[in-house]
Amino acid sequence: MRLAGGEQARRTVTAPKGRRTRPTGAKVREAVFGVLADRVQGARVLDLFAGSGALGFEAVSRGAASVVFVDNDAAAAMTIRRNAVALIEDTERWRILPMHALRALRMLRGKFDVVLVDPPYKRGAEEELAVLMQRGLLAPDGVVVVEHRSSAPVSLPVSMQVVKRTKYGDTCVTYARTRGRGTLASRRPRTPR
Repeated sequence: MRLAGGEQARRTVTAPKGRRTRPTGAKVREAVFGVLADRVQGARVLDLFAGSGALGFEAVSRGAASVVFVDNDAAAAMTIRRNAVALIEDTERWRILPMHALRALRMLRGKFDVVLVDPPYKRGAEEELAVLMQRGLLAPDGVVVVEHRSSAPVSLPVSMQVVKRTKYGDTCVTYARTRGRGTLASRRPRTPR
């Protein structure tokens, strides 16, 4: 599969062999980053249930400062590593945590501006989203993007609110923020006083 946009557009990302991962299609990836727009520029990104890492690599291609990939499948972690070496020259911009998402969330530090969550459709990510919010890992104006089956709405913790939902056939993408933080409008640069 190929990256849809940014400075690495059209570069190839390989997916792990077999049926254990379900890479996000190019149309959905392009739509997600169209919605996120300039929020990705300079962002610290977390890619949970990363699979091939396509979403995280798309973020880096579009200007993200760094990305942390999390996937507990050994084949997926090796594929992400191969893709990262081929696509991102600066090794300080990426990190792979080959472990379960919950374990990674319990050990991560700092704030993430964009959190990409693409769990197996049958499983969901309710517990991971709760831990993300409990640990305060989402930046104050950060956004969480959850990919899920259209027929199964995502269950968010009470501290989060849906700000946008889009459907692409059987796939639905839900964008959420910390409750009371407003819409998905682009971050505006702060002006000095």
